[in-house]
Amino acid sequence: MAQPIRTLRDFLEEFVDDHSIVGGDEVLLDVTPEEAEDLGLFFVRGICGWMHGLRRVREGQHSTDAHNELAEEDVEETSDVETEFVQ
Repeated sequence: MAQPIRTLRDFLEEFVDDHSIVGGDEVLLDVTPEEAEDLGLFFVRGICGWMHGLRRVREGQHSTDAHNELAEEDVEETSDVETEFVQ
């Protein structure tokens, strides 16, 4: 029987549950120096990947906006004769 797919959220929640030391308003993780380094690299890669994706989305929206503006200008510059011919 196939096991259910384990999500990243499930993994991180389990990891924090297994390695956390509750102290006041903070959650401290009881990890080895190697695990701390791996966690840091994981978060840095995640943030960099998120920023890269966000930039691509913004550039895509910007180019789409520019394309739409040019298309609107073309429509505004079209004469009535050209519009009648197209119809």
